[in-house]
Amino acid sequence: MEILDLYDDNGKLLNETIPRGEKIPDGKNIMLSVIFIKNGEDKYLIQKNSKEKGSKYSSTGGHVIHNEDGFTTIVRELDEELGLKVDDKEIKNITTFKYPNKNCIFNVYELDITSLNLDNVKLQESEVESINFLSKNEIEKIINDGNFLESHAYIFKNYIIK
Repeated sequence: MEILDLYDDNGKLLNETIPRGEKIPDGKNIMLSVIFIKNGEDKYLIQKNSKEKGSKYSSTGGHVIHNEDGFTTIVRELDEELGLKVDDKEIKNITTFKYPNKNCIFNVYELDITSLNLDNVKLQESEVESINFLSKNEIEKIINDGNFLESHAYIFKNYIIK
């Protein structure tokens, strides 16, 4: 069972934890990190989540676990979900924000990769069914069709393609 730290609405760490999946107390938040990976053709690496995870499309990301920060989380998630080991200096922090109407703080990152052979990516099958590089228009169509994870769609529209 994963243990998550709790944060106030400004992203300040509180001295409290909660098991993942439990109801988050009012006025408190869990933290997540998401990264959008862009290639040299201005396309983004989008994953289709496994059936166990709802078969929606999303970017790479996950929960910030107890005693971890957002940056460490995204490096871990890149390795776990995609088998990617990246130079920390290449990851760009875009923003940290409180998600509207939910008890979540999101860290948003971006990574520019000039070339990535998708055949060499090692998917975590329990989390990710498939991946592909998609254009902004292709992603917007998936979002408009309701097949993109809601929070990742919000981030894409408000912070990535702004």
